[in-house]
Amino acid sequence: MMEQSSLVDAMLDHRNDLSDVKSVDSVFSSDSGVMATSEIFENDLQSITTEKLFNELQRVKEDLQSKDSEIRRANEIRENTNREIEDLTVSLFETAHSMVEQAKYTQANAEQKLKISNQTIDALSLKNSQLKKTVNELKQILNTCRSSFNMSTTNNSVN
Repeated sequence: MMEQSSLVDAMLDHRNDLSDVKSVDSVFSSDSGVMATSEIFENDLQSITTEKLFNELQRVKEDLQSKDSEIRRANEIRENTNREIEDLTVSLFETAHSMVEQAKYTQANAEQKLKISNQTIDALSLKNSQLKKTVNELKQILNTCRSSFNMSTTNNSVN
């Protein structure tokens, strides 16, 4: 096996150099039978190398198909994720806009109620002041009437 391996190594080393190939061919003559064996071995070596290359090519093709499939799946996932982000962003902005509009409406409503309440307080304060003034006037009238009545009873008693 070692001899065959060294023979293969020698053939492979000389294979790239055409002058060496011719010298190897001259060493091995068809009369000795070694040439036929080396040709068979070289053909076997070429078919094994070709088969290995073909198998490697098939494996690389399968790897590429697998990678292409993974890339397609990753792109689909990315597109779906981008769509979801877009949908969520739109939904978020719609919700935020709605919340701002609701807050503006609530604030305007509260300001209107405050304005009405302040007007009511002012009106009631004015009415209260008027009623106090009226009560004081009535007290003065009542006191004046009492004084008049007391004077008249005192004058009648003196008479």
